[in-house]
Amino acid sequence: MRTESHRLATAGMFSALGTVFLCLGSLIPIATYASPVLASLAVMIVAEECGKRWAWCSYAVVAILSLLLAPDKEAAAVFLVLGYYPLLKPALDRLKPLPRILAKLTLCVAAVGGLYALLIRVLQLEALVQEFRTTGTLLLGITVLLGLATFFVYDMALLRLAALYRRKRRKGNEPGNYRG
Repeated sequence: MRTESHRLATAGMFSALGTVFLCLGSLIPIATYASPVLASLAVMIVAEECGKRWAWCSYAVVAILSLLLAPDKEAAAVFLVLGYYPLLKPALDRLKPLPRILAKLTLCVAAVGGLYALLIRVLQLEALVQEFRTTGTLLLGITVLLGLATFFVYDMALLRLAALYRRKRRKGNEPGNYRG
C-alpha cells in the first residue's frame, strides 16, 4: 500500500466486514463461534495488507461495534476475548514447540475462562449459572476439551489461510506482514 489513505480505507472496509460477520452470526445458532472466527480473519487480512498497528485498530473497532450492534452478545464477547489472536499468533509461533503449545493453551483457557467468569460473577447472568448447574460435570469437561480442540484447529487454519492468502494475493513473491 502506498499511502495512509489506502491503509485507512482497507482497514475500515475489513473492519466493517468483520462487524457484519458478527452481526449476521445471530441468524444461525451455531454461528456463535463461527462468526468471531470469520471476523478475526478480516483482522488478519488487515495485518497482512496494512501492518500490525492498523490491525490492532481494526480489532478494536470490530470489538466495540459488535458489542454495540450485534444481536448475539456471546459471539461479540468471544471476539472481544479471542479476536486479537491472529495478531499474537506470529509471535507465539516463534517459540519452541512445548512453550508454544503451553502459551496458546494458557491464552485460550485464560481468555474464555475470564469471559465466563465475567459473565457469571460481574454481570450475574442467572440463566448461565442455571445452565451450568443442570449440565453434568462430565459434560462440562467434555465441552471444555472440545473447545480447546477447536481452538487448535482454528490455530492451524489461520496458518494455512494466511499462506493461501499470500500466495493468491501476492503470487508468492512477497511474504507480507503476517508471518503465521
